[in-house]
Amino acid sequence: MIRNATKNDLEKILQIWLEASLQSHDFVDENYWLNMLDSVKNHYLPYAKTLVFEDKRQIKGFISIVDDKHIGALFVAPKWQNKKIGKKLLNTAKRHYPMLSLNVFSKNSKAIVFYMQNDFKIINEQIDISTKETELKMCWSLGCKSGYQKRYFGDS
Repeated sequence: MIRNATKNDLEKILQIWLEASLQSHDFVDENYWLNMLDSVKNHYLPYAKTLVFEDKRQIKGFISIVDDKHIGALFVAPKWQNKKIGKKLLNTAKRHYPMLSLNVFSKNSKAIVFYMQNDFKIINEQIDISTKETELKMCWSLGCKSGYQKRYFGDS
């Protein structure tokens, strides 16, 4: 079941965030993620709309949306990955928001493939200031499968 996160879910969300971040971003120093934990807890999550995937009273993943348009986090606990939980969370967000963007490290090829399989398009490449790693900005919008939207009648 996918539901809105509550304050009681916070510790489990943080645990999933840390475990999955360390696993999927092994190219970033572990201390970076440990140092970010407090910021995620106190500055990021309180301002994001977070949904959790819960099964048998166990939270297995979550997605956080910032400003009704940006996916700040989509993480599934490592032992529950590759079971379509991320896709279910993403599809739920797509039903509620007509346009979504996200940033993903270019070295996180599994995530890039996942988002591309779910109709996200790469629109920009930049350097993440805090890690100095290259990241991609990806976007999705309702009804836009090709990554190109006509601007004027008659455009091809």
